[in-house]
Amino acid sequence: MEDTKFKPGKGKTGGRVKGTPNKATVKVKEAILNAFEEVGGEKYLVLVAKSDPRTFCTLLGKVMPAEMKHEIEIKEPPLTSEQLIARLKELDEELANVLH
Repeated sequence: MEDTKFKPGKGKTGGRVKGTPNKATVKVKEAILNAFEEVGGEKYLVLVAKSDPRTFCTLLGKVMPAEMKHEIEIKEPPLTSEQLIARLKELDEELANVLH
């Protein structure tokens, strides 16, 4: 009788190649893409974004990478501590005016 128990150090034998999607998963993804095309594709997404932004943003959260790195160029010199404090006071006053 053949010994079928797991043995440490023994490589994988049989089964799908690592990374190969499940057949059911492939079929579900195909069905979703077909339905997406049937309801209008990109135009439908624009409609959802305008009529239901919360749902659209949820969808974005599902498909966007968790982290995105961008480089930005700041064309103005950084504020000094004094300038920053002065600007925060201005914004505080503006906010107080809006709230009252």
